[in-house]
Amino acid sequence: MYHSEEVIRQLQSQKVLAMKLDRAVRAVGEEVKQHVSNIGAGAQRLLNYTSCLTDEYYDVCTKQHLEDSRFRKGIVHLVTRRNIVSEMISAYVEEMVKDFSPDQLAEIQRILMHVNVYISTSSLTSYAFATGVAAAISLHITLPLSGLKAAAGLTSAVAGSLGVYGIVQHAAESARRLQIQHPAYYQMLYFREIEMMYFLVEPIFMRAGVLSQQWTDSHNVPGVADKIIRLMGKQ
Repeated sequence: MYHSEEVIRQLQSQKVLAMKLDRAVRAVGEEVKQHVSNIGAGAQRLLNYTSCLTDEYYDVCTKQHLEDSRFRKGIVHLVTRRNIVSEMISAYVEEMVKDFSPDQLAEIQRILMHVNVYISTSSLTSYAFATGVAAAISLHITLPLSGLKAAAGLTSAVAGSLGVYGIVQHAAESARRLQIQHPAYYQMLYFREIEMMYFLVEPIFMRAGVLSQQWTDSHNVPGVADKIIRLMGKQ
């Protein structure tokens, strides 16, 4: 009997080790893929700069110069303000509820309470409500660690590095997508000088599928509540 229990314990231990090893291997693989992707994107971005002397690439170079400048500003905000992710989420919610009355905001709160989401806010203004929602969402979401590490690493890295410069390229592509998908939200982030940091939260918005709904009739109390619930990953 004792021998059987010992064998079972050993098998369980081996299974746990195998699972940990499998996760570690997958994580390393993802890191390598991301690094290769960053290098490729960085090389392409630098290649565009080498073509700046030709008229056909002048507009591309001018745009890249602006994106580089905006990215540096975003990094400064990321390092100095520390709550930039919550601020980006708050800006999105504020854009949705900017024309809502206190009664409508209270109704959204009641809908959220039905799915065990409680918004802490001192007043029912669009700004206070958005801040409270952002804080609640931040408790439920999982941020892409690779993006956070990449952005933080840029503050102490050489800007000419292909890998690091590839991050700038990915950030620029993410910001361009947002400008097309949700111009109003893009403008709010641009005004705050953090639109180039949107790539940090883009996977959350894409997974929730909320940006694609802006042209539908979802800009009402049930629709906004549904978007908030989706951002929290509860649907």
